[in-house]
Amino acid sequence: MQKQGLTLTFPTLPSTISKVEEFIASGQTDPDPLIDIVEHDPSVSLNVLRRVNSPYHGLHREVESIDRAVRLLGFVEVSSIVMIEGVEELREHFDAHSALLRQIAHSAVFTGRFAQGLTKALDVEEDWTRLAFSAGFIHAMGRLVLLHIQPDRYATLAEAGTMPLPDTEAEAHAFGENYRTLAPQAADHWELPGRVCSVLQIAANPADEPESPSKMLGVSIRNGGDLARRDLDENFAASLDASEDAENPEASKDSSVSRIDDLMMTVAQDASTYASEVGHF
Repeated sequence: MQKQGLTLTFPTLPSTISKVEEFIASGQTDPDPLIDIVEHDPSVSLNVLRRVNSPYHGLHREVESIDRAVRLLGFVEVSSIVMIEGVEELREHFDAHSALLRQIAHSAVFTGRFAQGLTKALDVEEDWTRLAFSAGFIHAMGRLVLLHIQPDRYATLAEAGTMPLPDTEAEAHAFGENYRTLAPQAADHWELPGRVCSVLQIAANPADEPESPSKMLGVSIRNGGDLARRDLDENFAASLDASEDAENPEASKDSSVSRIDDLMMTVAQDASTYASEVGHF
């Protein structure tokens, strides 16, 4: 595919990611299909057991059964582990730029966790909230497409910026495309569920969309993608703490804008912690 001088090609998406996307988009609540996905991937199985038995969960007895581990962790956390492992499978194809791949993977987890937390806090319908992590994760994978197409050029662009990952303007200037516009194209190429593709399309250009749960999810994903870049910057935590409202609690209580800012800070910090503790980065 040719686009403004850029020949679009897409990396092969690991089958486990496709299967998890289909499972989440289906709205199923029965965890058996997810258990089956985990049981057939030794690396995922190992990390699921490692996660459920970590001090974070504080279980008194070690869990050895994949079935029980999946049920204890829940489908969102298990799905995230599966998707992170999927990115790990791509590492050999980006060996020369493994550090950049880790940053992209980190931003994918962050975006998904942020979108999930924000939509849940805003009482978006549950079936859309269930979709939030996976759609947010794939949204960030638009960067992987650029790294796949022209790895050295994208790495140079990333190194030239003041933050760890390029912004959309820099990407568009260099390639005629940015990760937001590439994400729905990649999802379509990977034949992911239609709901995922439509949300990613909204996240790329939400301006003219009518208000709906899908738009709220798309905007949450878009905001999560922006915050993910800041999260990779070492000054991120300090910038969150240095809010004017923190010095004036009464003003914060009376301001809906401040409440949203507080919510964003809480969710972002949770996402940052999760991204650093799960997976290989």
